[in-house]
Amino acid sequence: MDKYDLVIIGAGAAGCSAAIYATRYNLKTLLLGGSMPGGLITEALEVENYPGYLSISGQKLSKLFLDQATALGSDYKAEIVTDIISRDNYFETKTHDYNYMSSSVILAMGTKHKKLGVKGEDEYRGFGVSYCSTCDGPFFKNKTVAVIGGGNSAVEGASDLSVHASQVYLIYRSDLKAAPLYIDNARNKRNVEEIPGVNVTEILGKKTVNEIVLDKEIGGTNRLSVDGVFIQIGYAPENILAEQLGVDISGYGYVKVDAGMGTSIKGVFCAGDLNDSSNFLHQQVTSAAEGAIAAQSVFRYIRGMDYLIKQN
Repeated sequence: MDKYDLVIIGAGAAGCSAAIYATRYNLKTLLLGGSMPGGLITEALEVENYPGYLSISGQKLSKLFLDQATALGSDYKAEIVTDIISRDNYFETKTHDYNYMSSSVILAMGTKHKKLGVKGEDEYRGFGVSYCSTCDGPFFKNKTVAVIGGGNSAVEGASDLSVHASQVYLIYRSDLKAAPLYIDNARNKRNVEEIPGVNVTEILGKKTVNEIVLDKEIGGTNRLSVDGVFIQIGYAPENILAEQLGVDISGYGYVKVDAGMGTSIKGVFCAGDLNDSSNFLHQQVTSAAEGAIAAQSVFRYIRGMDYLIKQN
């Protein structure tokens, strides 16, 4: 087994930032990116709130993160982690291909799209049901689609889809919670129609989606003909590995951390959207900051120092 000072699981902003700082601390570092390095930010057409860039695509930004981490000396492998085992004095991280030993681990797996949980959702995933308007929008040129959700991702997604689709229904159950800029932009699109105060209860189709069922009647019917359904109702933590390892997890599924990004298991740290820090502000800039903090904590931990710095 290859031996490292640090294994980082997840190659988004948190993981890459941790790798950048760890290599500058001269820690032998392995960054495991899984099947989607960069995480959900790669779905963003434009990122306009990361310092240093007026506008940059999510894919380009995440590539710059990874390029910098590897240029500074971090090893990178696009392998999927299947298990993390805490041994007597080291951690064993298993992938489909290899096993790795390390003195410490940083969990930076981020979040995944939250599912709606209705009949037909799984059946038609990839056949009209999508969680990414940026990725799949072009497949719905001149078609009718529904976007479900009232947050930033849903409202921005409706605007993105309006470029391709002939009709976009924005369906949300209470109030729009998106930033005013996103709301104004969507409302200025002539082919975006809001349907507030309803829930989607079922997704129907034959080979592909052709209809959704609502819990209230709209215009005399509780059915709406659509060619695609974009579910954008928020995110859920990618916590399966964390649960297997046994770190403390909050009631909402996020990994509990202290000010140094340390978890309940000595030598295991967690940075980015997966943890319960930064007041749940799930942004690239906060994830990058937490990655840096976690790397500093790892450095101090490996050197036998208290990683929680106290000032008198």
